[in-house]
Amino acid sequence: MEQRQAKRVHLFQRVQVDDGNQKLETFCLDISMRGILLVIPENVTWQLEQSLKISLTLDTGGIIDMDCSLVHIDDDVVGCACDSMDFESQETLRGVLESSLEVPSQVNRELAELISFPGGKA
Repeated sequence: MEQRQAKRVHLFQRVQVDDGNQKLETFCLDISMRGILLVIPENVTWQLEQSLKISLTLDTGGIIDMDCSLVHIDDDVVGCACDSMDFESQETLRGVLESSLEVPSQVNRELAELISFPGGKA
């Protein structure tokens, strides 16, 4: 977890996860333009590189939908890299990040970096 480059926002919020077999509810611990850190739901057998559809509904009513790949599994958390996100979700996440970062312009730099990498991954 020490290798993360993107600016992350600690955000303890319920999320819905569709792993292709079942829809589960768990918690987001933090989020960035590059991905999301989740608490592992009980009784799942997720594997690295597994695709997950994640939907986070904010208290403000905004929704962030991400198509992700599971990139690391630790004791009780999983890290997911964002593979794609619709424009509305990007704008909602951008607002969350801008309101939480000391220098809101950092979001623009990170967005530009994501666009420069094919598939949005570094």
